[in-house]
Amino acid sequence: MANSKLEAIRDYLIPNKSDNKSEKLRKIVFIFSVIVFIASLVQLGLFLRNKGVQESYQKELLSYAPQLDDEPAKTTETSSPGSKDTSKPEPDTKKAERTIQPWAQKLLNRNKDVVGWLSIPSLTDSSGSAYINTVVVKGKNNEEYLNIDLDKKYSETGTIFIDHRCDIQKDSQSDNITIYGHHMNYLGTGFAHLHEYKQSVDVLRKNAVVNFNTIYDGTNQKYAIIGCFVTNAFEGADNGNIFRYWDTTNFKKDGSDFKQWIAEVNKRSWYSSDIKCTAQDDYITLSTCSDEVWGIRWVIVAKKLTANDDIEKIKSSYRAKADKDIYFPANWVNKIGNKPVYYGWDY
Repeated sequence: MANSKLEAIRDYLIPNKSDNKSEKLRKIVFIFSVIVFIASLVQLGLFLRNKGVQESYQKELLSYAPQLDDEPAKTTETSSPGSKDTSKPEPDTKKAERTIQPWAQKLLNRNKDVVGWLSIPSLTDSSGSAYINTVVVKGKNNEEYLNIDLDKKYSETGTIFIDHRCDIQKDSQSDNITIYGHHMNYLGTGFAHLHEYKQSVDVLRKNAVVNFNTIYDGTNQKYAIIGCFVTNAFEGADNGNIFRYWDTTNFKKDGSDFKQWIAEVNKRSWYSSDIKCTAQDDYITLSTCSDEVWGIRWVIVAKKLTANDDIEKIKSSYRAKADKDIYFPANWVNKIGNKPVYYGWDY
């Protein structure tokens, strides 16, 4: 009896010579559907496992995150009545001696390529955990850390890293540090959540400050975002035109290249602000892929706050620019139009 039932099930599911064409097709479709279903389960299992491993690893690294106080504003003594008011904060013209900080030494003991820590403390999930709160390294080239973690083991997310041409050293630091991260849209890791700035100017106002502390910083270094834009990484994506933002690391003394660089940032940015930027300021540039169109990158530029910068005034000055006032690469315009879009951080 059992054998006859198994034979009946086999005949119902497995194609045989006595089947007509429609019956064979039904069975083939069914078998294919079962294979797809099983493959999907395997993929889901691998995804959940990979996500769990990534989350566990990132949580472990968070134990190294620096707990730094904000640098106090430099002030001078209040002058006598009738004299010029000097009680307002003034820029600190003296640079503190740069030494490797205790929080950084722990990370350097684990990997000598560590150069700092990056976070956007206000951009958080439902539990209040920052999406971007991570160690930053510098490899011997811009490929080394694409698919390895801090311990140099394979990782699909890789490790956030600075451009290999940028300097973060005891006696020198690049004027503009480009920092790269994968757009891990289905895991939500890397720089995936940078795409949330595409939503609206309100998102920018709520998440205007980026913290970037080098291994030499003992107080928290805050940067205010000055530009968010899409741009092409290859000349073919914009009819031969290209803004090589990653090439700008140090500005010339006369500021000529700074003027060109900041002009390119401003003309591409989806938002404007009243923040004052000069060649004497320090900048970071966050770069990740943007998958709406081939060959496009999503880039966020931020300026290190000085004692004279009022972050609340900066936030209130943010404005969404008119579409016509934003420069988009040709590939973007041809597919989407001369306008911003937001398909979700996981697109």
